[in-house]
Amino acid sequence: MPVEEPAGPPEVFNRDLALIDVARVIVSAALTIGSVLLTAFGFVERVVGIDKIATDKRYALLALMPGAAALAFLASARSLGAIYDVTVPARRVSTLKRMLLRAGDLSGAYGLFALVISTLVGVATVIAVALYVDLKMIAASVIAGVAAFLVAMFGLLTRTSRSRRLTDVTLAVAIVMVMLLDLVT
Repeated sequence: MPVEEPAGPPEVFNRDLALIDVARVIVSAALTIGSVLLTAFGFVERVVGIDKIATDKRYALLALMPGAAALAFLASARSLGAIYDVTVPARRVSTLKRMLLRAGDLSGAYGLFALVISTLVGVATVIAVALYVDLKMIAASVIAGVAAFLVAMFGLLTRTSRSRRLTDVTLAVAIVMVMLLDLVT
């Protein structure tokens, strides 16, 4: 049986296009997971009640759902930022000017998507922290949510750097710690 020769030279692997495809999958998967978690939490919360979820330890695993949703939305935001980093060339300007230019680039559908994802990170964080403090310190929950929103937007307005990675890790660890403390206390 004769062996067929390849028709032409093998295609060159384009790392940037592969990164965009992977990031798109992560964005859609993380948004789906986060949305399912928040929706399921909302349905159960309507039946059981937020006070019972916050205070009754039988619902401890259910109380973890908003924190998990916040982490999923944060992963989605980072993947969206990676798509931006690959598709838009870097500019040699100061960090503040780069943030302002990127904010201008974010106008339109991409900007709306970034705003929605950042808001989802903030809202899920508010719910997670509110459940941890048993709904007694709503102001602390709102402050945590605003901080999470700002971290998510900061990640979408800046290119990957040491400070961006540090803020991402800090937010993710803080959310995980709140989830674990809520589970054990």
